[in-house]
Amino acid sequence: MIEDSITRVIAGWRATRPDLEVEPIAITARLARLQAVLSPRLEIVFARYGLRGPDFAVIATLVRLAAETVTQRRLASELGLSAGTVSLRIDRLVQRALAERRPDPDDGRGTLVSLTDRGRELFEACAPEHLANAHELLTGLSEPERDQLRQLLGKLLYTLEDPAPRESLVADLGLVLDDAPVALAQRRAVGLPPLTGLLVRHVDPTGPAAAAGIRPGDLLTTADRRPLRNRHDLQLALSQSPRRPRAISLEATRGATPIRLRLTAAQPPRSI
Repeated sequence: MIEDSITRVIAGWRATRPDLEVEPIAITARLARLQAVLSPRLEIVFARYGLRGPDFAVIATLVRLAAETVTQRRLASELGLSAGTVSLRIDRLVQRALAERRPDPDDGRGTLVSLTDRGRELFEACAPEHLANAHELLTGLSEPERDQLRQLLGKLLYTLEDPAPRESLVADLGLVLDDAPVALAQRRAVGLPPLTGLLVRHVDPTGPAAAAGIRPGDLLTTADRRPLRNRHDLQLALSQSPRRPRAISLEATRGATPIRLRLTAAQPPRSI
């Protein structure tokens, strides 16, 4: 077994406090330690161009969106940051003549942001070095290991990120769901048993979920006996259902009471 710095931390806790469940920090502490190790190594490339990582992220996002101008509001949304934080980053780029901003003619209070020619040239010079640096930092993993890590980190981020409204809506079922981490926190806050599952936030009264008897506040724990931790698990269970129309058996909890439900997905409209 490979021993890293966190392995020793976990071993120490098991020796001194065997009563504590320390397994979760075997993951979260490693993620934090990796951030601390990776960030300065990634910054080395940005520093050559007089940049910091957060500033390069703004430049790269403007390039990725492939638009002449982008609203500051959309830029903040793409970066997952507050408007104030993004505004400070844009200020730094404007001061260096890497970006420019102007009022949005379609929104009296809005701002449009675009890269200057100098900003685009800097991206074209910096991006290849940044990608090569990132590749080198991952050479300790094989390609299959990197692929597995990508998938696992993506799944974890999927369950923790605040989804856009359209992403939290499961349209063909007519309900809005919160993933397991949010469900655990909300149940704990109201004194309910901290069970793992999908918390039903809203039910369309005309949709399949309502027809199945699902109510807001229900916790969906399994679909065809498979544990539900995120919305993807539910969609996967539906897609793999051998029944036609697609239907799944759900185990759920209403408050502290276990219930069983049968959910049939809406049929897609037939093409004419």
